[in-house]
Amino acid sequence: MRVHFILNPNAGNGRAKKRWLQFNQQLSFPYELHETQYVGHTFILAQDIAKLATKELPVCIVAIGGDGTVHEVLNGAANVENVYIGAIAAGSGNDFARGYTVFANVQQLEQFVATIETTVHDYGIAQINGAPKLFVNNFGVGFDALVANTANESQLKKKLNKWSIGKLSYPYFVIYALFTFKPFQLNVKQNGNQQQFQNVWFATVSNQPYFGGGMNISPKSNTSDGKLEVTVVSNLSKWKLLFLFGSVFFAKHTRLKEVYQFETTALELEFSDSVMAHADGENQLLLESNNKIAITVIEKAWQLAK
Repeated sequence: MRVHFILNPNAGNGRAKKRWLQFNQQLSFPYELHETQYVGHTFILAQDIAKLATKELPVCIVAIGGDGTVHEVLNGAANVENVYIGAIAAGSGNDFARGYTVFANVQQLEQFVATIETTVHDYGIAQINGAPKLFVNNFGVGFDALVANTANESQLKKKLNKWSIGKLSYPYFVIYALFTFKPFQLNVKQNGNQQQFQNVWFATVSNQPYFGGGMNISPKSNTSDGKLEVTVVSNLSKWKLLFLFGSVFFAKHTRLKEVYQFETTALELEFSDSVMAHADGENQLLLESNNKIAITVIEKAWQLAK
């Protein structure tokens, strides 16, 4: 087996590079290191590395960074045979590390290389204007996408990352976005049925429970059950939305009548207004009104190194 590390040296405001140096000093097996140079470079590296995999000589790609780094690795390599994907969490939110097993120390990584034990997981695909966006954590439209985009572009998050508390920027930008976001109308189609929601704040399609730096938005989500869980939040005041974001850390938001949740294997979202979207907190896109997004789950589609 070939082991390739993809390091995003900027993740966690440099924390990823520090973690790599800690691992590097103790590794005893041969490997190749690739450092990302620009946004999207991780995807290209993962795609190129995955092409080297064969049945006789599989490849393990270990992402060193945050959720964005893992997201790009998975988009580049998750659907290729004889590829194992692992992660060393070193970002700000690290929601992937909450829903999946990651390498916490060198001993765990050495154990994997010796035994090659893996687990198999699902991923979701959102078709946007004919282009597929793969996600393993969640796909969201509306308020949470706006918050993620604002936080990712902010200097505040970078400053907080210096003290390893970058995830605290998310609650701050939740409050900030309250005064600029306009709720929208959403049509949800699944299993031949259509449901319309008015005054929607956000809709999140989850493959695992967590988003936004530890918010337990979808407590029943399981990464290997062949299903996606959908959460739609609508018809509530700004101040009740703040309460929701406070309660979601403890999964108490599900008790609110304005929170509608269901599970599915495929669905279609259609919007009446322009709205922001994200995949795994990354790739924020501004979708125009009347835009439709088809989302499906691909069951047991990739192997996680553990």
